This record gives sequence, structure tokens and C-alpha cells, in this order.
Amino acid sequence: MAQCNYIAIGGNMKKYLFIFRIVFALSILFIAACDMQEIVGEPFTPVKEIVNPNNERGLQRIPPTTISTTPINANIAKVALVIGNGKYAYKSLKNPINDATDMKTVLENIGFKVIFKTNLNQAGMDKALRQFGSILSKTKGVGFFYYAGHGARAGGHNYLIPIDNNRIAVQKDLQYYAIDAQKVLSTMQDAKNQVNIIVLDACRDNPYKGADRSLAKGLNQMVSPKGSIIAFATSEGKTASDKSKNGRNGLFTSHLIAALKKAKKNHQRVDDMFMAVSEVVTKESHGKQEPWQLSSLKRPFCFGGCLGVATITTVQQVAVVKPSVPTKVKPSVPRPKVSKKVFRDTLKDGSKGPAMVKIPSGSFQMGDIQGGGAYDEKPVHKVSIKAFAMGKYEVTFAEFDKFAEATGREKPLGLGWGRGNLPVINVSWHSAVAYAKWLSEQTGHSYRLPTEAEWEYAARAGTSTKYWWGNDIGRNKANCYQCGSSFDYTAPVGSFKANPFGLYDTAGNVWEWTCSEYNDKYQGSEKVCNNNASEFVLRGGSWNDKPQSSRSASRYWLMSFIGLRDYGFRLVRTK
Repeated sequence: MAQCNYIAIGGNMKKYLFIFRIVFALSILFIAACDMQEIVGEPFTPVKEIVNPNNERGLQRIPPTTISTTPINANIAKVALVIGNGKYAYKSLKNPINDATDMKTVLENIGFKVIFKTNLNQAGMDKALRQFGSILSKTKGVGFFYYAGHGARAGGHNYLIPIDNNRIAVQKDLQYYAIDAQKVLSTMQDAKNQVNIIVLDACRDNPYKGADRSLAKGLNQMVSPKGSIIAFATSEGKTASDKSKNGRNGLFTSHLIAALKKAKKNHQRVDDMFMAVSEVVTKESHGKQEPWQLSSLKRPFCFGGCLGVATITTVQQVAVVKPSVPTKVKPSVPRPKVSKKVFRDTLKDGSKGPAMVKIPSGSFQMGDIQGGGAYDEKPVHKVSIKAFAMGKYEVTFAEFDKFAEATGREKPLGLGWGRGNLPVINVSWHSAVAYAKWLSEQTGHSYRLPTEAEWEYAARAGTSTKYWWGNDIGRNKANCYQCGSSFDYTAPVGSFKANPFGLYDTAGNVWEWTCSEYNDKYQGSEKVCNNNASEFVLRGGSWNDKPQSSRSASRYWLMSFIGLRDYGFRLVRTK
């Protein structure tokens, strides 16, 4: 797997993670890199995830500011420079030419005049950049720079490597025989465009002969031009894949191309588009490649013209973007009466903890009983479960926020969908475990995440069908994509009928963390907790997933430090 440095100036299991809106000016600058180091100048301090309903997320501390909500005219001139370098003197690359070719096609289809270049040496890259800058200075509209090829960093600078990289023997040679990425930023900033978008897909795996394993991963963060979005293709120390499901493009670029095709038709904001790409990449890589982005767009811009006006709420340190997305009125759903098998423990302050349901002991067939499931839902096997108690509902924002306030923890964002009785989202496995530990200390009882076997046993509730109510998803039986519910996003817990054990939302709404380590076939780990694992199983599907994912046997997995907009949890109590 190649080490990839994506710089996007201007980031598939399901549609989509991270929003960053640094609010400073009128252009977009995306830098996607394999690693996030330090910004030259003021240090970058991640605060929390910022996510909106269009699949975006991000991190950034910023000062308060005021932003114009008048969209930029989509009919202004659009000029792009697309460069793909693959035929290197040392260590050729396969995908950059494909990436650049496909990027050229999609940009032309959405109205760009494209300058297209491949396999350029240093002189050729300099010449193309000068030509690009000259045209931009006359059009002053939208500038889009795309580069695919080798990249490296040295002495606090990032370099795009021309095909004559046989001249580069040591890091010091980069300043003489490569293109400083800052030169691209300056060229576009000097043109005084209304919008600048720069995407550098710079895959590095020993990008020149003198490079070795001691070469630092990724690209340095950079001083972004006024009005920019900065994105990194993955977090520090991680590897960004230069392969995708289509076998033709890099992972990040494959989703960027797909997103660009839809952006004009859907009148999607360009920053929202990039952030949607970030979340898809994170999910498809199961958290191994997690793009990060920073944004400073002061005015909305959409390739097809913006239909709505965004409102932006700023606070002292964290920027939260709340697009004005029309949502359906969510019906008020009364809580069902509490049965005798439901209880709530008392916290130290006298308040009550989450409602818990007593689950009887028993045995069941675990896995893809009905057939048609995924390969990792096998083999079907018998599992015996001891009696325990499980959360009647998924843990809500109200419950988690109380924990956050008591411990001084940052509250997860609610995306403008509401908090209170909605299931908490954007929580990592570690956050869920921390909540369980706190609840145990508060009540004197033992709370934890369920094992994968406990979760499926409770979700099936004595049934052997795909869903606890039968083999057909039906309509309005769960909150999932194409399930016929009235909810656009998460639903208040308890909005649908409970299963025979009295548990709500075991199908859909949000994926639920378990304490079991993921393996691609059942071999015992599904029956136990493993707090030392790095990848854990999630169950239940979500509002954002098709019915197949809401089956009782469906499995998903993710790295423990990731928290996304459709992931939550519920707890079990064993003592």
C-alpha cells in the first residue's frame, strides 16, 4: 500500500465525516495529506468533531467572526489545471494518470475550462503553473488545481515531485528539483479569485531514490491563504490508500470524482461536498484512513448554484456550521409505559440512570440463519447467554450530556438535529466505555458495552428471522434508509415498536458499539469483551443504511477512536 499525501485545497459502504469551517475569506483551499503535523505559525489544536447533515466533519479552534450568507454566483468563469505524473525516472506510479484523466472529464462536465498535463518534468510543471496563473488573473472566478503524483516534505516545506526525480538524491535536493506546494498556493492567491480549490493527491512511497524509511510520513501543514479550506487525507501516522474499489483511482480521488459528478446537479456546497468525501473515505477504510479538514469559506459556493442560505453560529473557540437543510416535522412519540421488568438505577445526585430491561438467560443460533448475509456472519453457531440487563433505549444525548458535564468532557455535536431524547452520536468506542465506567461509579453496579453475542441475542428476542418482526423490512418499522419511516436523520429513542424483550431501536437508528473485537468469522471473540483490541464490532444498522444492515445478524466494524454521525451505543448491566 502506498503512502499517500493528499492535499486538497479548496478529503463504500454507505453515503456520507469531517467539517471544518475556519471563517476568513472567499476561497476554498483543500490540503489532504497522510499525516497532520503542525501549522507553520500558530499551532493547530483539535477541539472536537464538527459534522453537518451533508456528511461532513472537522476540527478547528477559531476566533469569533461574522460571515456573509450570500452565495457566490455559480456562473462565473471556471478554470482548472490538472496534472498527473506517473512515468517517473525512479519508481513509476500507476494511478495518477487515471486520476488526472478522470478529474479532467468530470471538471469539464461541470463547466470548467481545463488545462490538462501529464508526465511533466520540473520545467514543464513550472510552465504549466505560470500559464494557469496568467489565465486566473484575467478571469478572477473559480480556480481549481489538481495534482496526482509523488510528493514529499523537507525543512517545513511540501514538494510536488516532477517525473525527472532521478536528480533528487537527498532531501536537500527537493528545493532545487521539485515544485514547492507553497508556489501553487501563492499563484492562486495572487490571482484574487473568488474561489480557489486545490487538490493535491500526492502518493509517496519512497518518492525519490535517496528516500528511505526514515523519511517522515505525510506533508507538513501549511499557512493557508486568506479564505481557505485545509484537509488531510488521514490522521497523523496513518497510511492513505492509493487504491479503491474501482481499481483505477486512489481511494480519496475515486470518491472525489463521484462527488463532483453529483455536486452540480444537487446544488451542493463545495465545502459540504469535500467533507462528504471525507466521511465516505473514513467508513470505507474502516477508520484506517481518516481525512481531516479545516475551512475558511466566508460565502457559500455551489457548482450548480446554491438554492438555500446557510446560517453559521460562531462561539469563542469552535465554529459550528448549520446548513439550512429542510427537514420533515418529526412526530411526537409518547414513551411506552414502564413494565415490571424495567428498572432504573439511582445516581449519586438522586437522579435516575438509563432505563434497563431484564433479559432472561437462554440459547440461540447466532449468525446468518436466513442466508443472503455477508461472509463475516458465519458460521451459524449456537450460543448460550446468561441473564443480564440491557438498555431499553439507545443512550440519549440527555444521558450522555449529563456525564460530559459531570466529568468536564467535550459534548458530542448534535448536528443541529436536536439533543435530548435523540440517541447520542459522534461517540467513539472509548467515549462509550468512559460513560459506562462513570455510570458504574455513580450507581455502584457494573455497566459495560454488550458483547456481540449478547447484543444479537437481545435483538433477536427469541426470533430467527432477518428482523425481529419477520423476513421483510416492511414500512415504518425501523429508522433506516428506504425503510419508509418519516425521519430524515436520527429518530427519538422509542419511536418504533419494541421487540419481544421490550428493547427499542435494535434495528436501525444508530449503529451500536459492542465490547467484542472484530474477526471476519466467528471464532469465539463474539462472546467476550476485549478492552485491548483496536477494532470493535458495531451492530444494528442506522438511519443512514439500507435495510440489509438492520438485520439482526448484520455486522460492521470500526477502529475504536472513531466517532461518526450514525454511531451510538446502549449498555448492559451484569450486577
